[in-house]
Amino acid sequence: MDFDQITQMISQLGSSFGPKIQQFMDTSALNSKVSDAKKELDQNYTNLGKSTYEKYANKPLKGLEEQFEAVRTALASVNEANVQLQVAKGTKTCPSCGQEAPKGAVYCAACGTKLPETGEASGTQQKNNLVSTAYGQVQGVEENGYVAFKGIPFAKPPVGELRFKPPVDPEGWEGVKVCDTYGPIEPRPASAAGGVVGGNSDTPCSEDCLYLNIYTPAVDGKKRPVLFNIHGGAFQTGDHSLNSDPVGTTAMDCVLVTASYRLGVLGFLQLDRYLGEEYIQSGNSGMLDIIKALEWVHNNIEGFGGDPEKVTVAGQSAGAKMASALLCTHKAKGLFSAVMMDSGATSAIRDLHTAQEIAERFVKAYGVTKKNAKKKLLEAPWEDLMESQGVLFEGPSLQNLGPVFDGINFDGNDALEIIRSGKANYVTMLGGYNRDEYASLMDYYPMKSVDDLVGFFGRNTPYIMTVLEKYHIEGDMKRLVAIVSRYFYGFPCIDMFDAFAQADKGNAMYLYRFDWDCGGRGAGHTLCSGIATGCTAAMDPSVTTYDGYEGVYRQTAAMWNAFIKTQDPNVPELPVWPVYDKETRQAMFINEISTVSEIEHTDPNISTQTLRL
Repeated sequence: MDFDQITQMISQLGSSFGPKIQQFMDTSALNSKVSDAKKELDQNYTNLGKSTYEKYANKPLKGLEEQFEAVRTALASVNEANVQLQVAKGTKTCPSCGQEAPKGAVYCAACGTKLPETGEASGTQQKNNLVSTAYGQVQGVEENGYVAFKGIPFAKPPVGELRFKPPVDPEGWEGVKVCDTYGPIEPRPASAAGGVVGGNSDTPCSEDCLYLNIYTPAVDGKKRPVLFNIHGGAFQTGDHSLNSDPVGTTAMDCVLVTASYRLGVLGFLQLDRYLGEEYIQSGNSGMLDIIKALEWVHNNIEGFGGDPEKVTVAGQSAGAKMASALLCTHKAKGLFSAVMMDSGATSAIRDLHTAQEIAERFVKAYGVTKKNAKKKLLEAPWEDLMESQGVLFEGPSLQNLGPVFDGINFDGNDALEIIRSGKANYVTMLGGYNRDEYASLMDYYPMKSVDDLVGFFGRNTPYIMTVLEKYHIEGDMKRLVAIVSRYFYGFPCIDMFDAFAQADKGNAMYLYRFDWDCGGRGAGHTLCSGIATGCTAAMDPSVTTYDGYEGVYRQTAAMWNAFIKTQDPNVPELPVWPVYDKETRQAMFINEISTVSEIEHTDPNISTQTLRL
């Protein structure tokens, strides 16, 4: 072998091993950087106390602000160094178990979770979409023109001793949590796994369900309006996909947040009679989940391009009832600046006795006694509880679940009195109902005659039966539609607006009634918000084919989107929409040609709580 051949061989060896040598050197340097960053973090944890930081990360203790900031800075350094190390090594982290995997791997070898796609380009992209939260760094993914952060835990899993109790802050984590997969959806009976109205059947159910999702136009430090959507589903089903529109919301340069909350008996069963006084808030578990998610948003959303001082809470049906309950609880004060409520009001909040009596039906059917209560209620699989809750929904049962006046979360036991007395949250409001709500609910809550109204109204039934005579409408079913639509949806909404007007706190309010007849089938439940958000699949896709749809859509979507962005629904597509007041009581009547006029007066003799036992 001559000199030239030897030279060529050395050159080839250099080209083969050079990159590997360089990668080794880069990796060694970054390992040292990670090690130094962790030492700095450990020292800061020692100075402050790791448990102290994790407990008070959202609200640093007075006098210790600098120590808290030092821990946050050190955490960010560790997370950044870990990201750089993964890029250099050509690996990625499993979002579920935290184990490293080769960048080309599709599934995690340790736990089987599907791994996010990576590559040279995505490594850079991930770094740009990295956000530090109070609990650790999260990594978003780009899709459909926005950045999505899916499956961020906002509370500890409500399992074991935490079942039926208020949510608590989540555990922090080291490294980067890749948020490209939705968390499990809330438990519900197997028969409703796909959702009665909405529900993502592709996502598994789990009691470990307290996760939120964020969709933002960009992670750039800009402060954008935030829409926090609470899904509907009769407090029994539904999920984050219901009446939420990531593409449309982010296209308006706004941030969308959706969150899960405990449903059914896990979220709204009043169990203090059986589990003791420490469970007095069990009937409000679902509502407290939403408050915890709002607290998380308030403390962290700025990092995602959102403005914590401009958060609009929106909800339809059960979501609207939840939003209206937030208006009446002191625990939600300061967490949002506006609400959008479609087909739901404060009449769903139950007095303690009614909530306890409903719980009695469940525990009796499930075989619970005070002696075996903890074993049956706290140790049983959630599937058993969910399958046994059917006793609560036999026949008409629209209001058996919901928040509770438990003596802790509300300053009183009458929502309208709380509002009138100055104890509510006085924010900008957009709310309304559909003229013929019950027309599209008959399949879910069938009634054959007026006698079936008993299940809807409880002790309020005798008066309601006399009210039937007021409605000189031919046909029992048409009269039922008129009664249920008004007394379950229309009147409670109007009463709520009247109470806020009487409080006279200066918060702007916009009331509407949706009147479009939808091909002769009436203005039924889900129609207004379904059209506004493009979520017609939640009702009937054929809605888009009916005469007048395009005109109604343009008006409804325009006012909906305007309120999200500016907290004012006035748009060129509609007549001038006045603020609601106690003198003129002006509302928008949405139809093919919308008009403004005085809303009807409600019934002064009916209880402000729809179902009372």
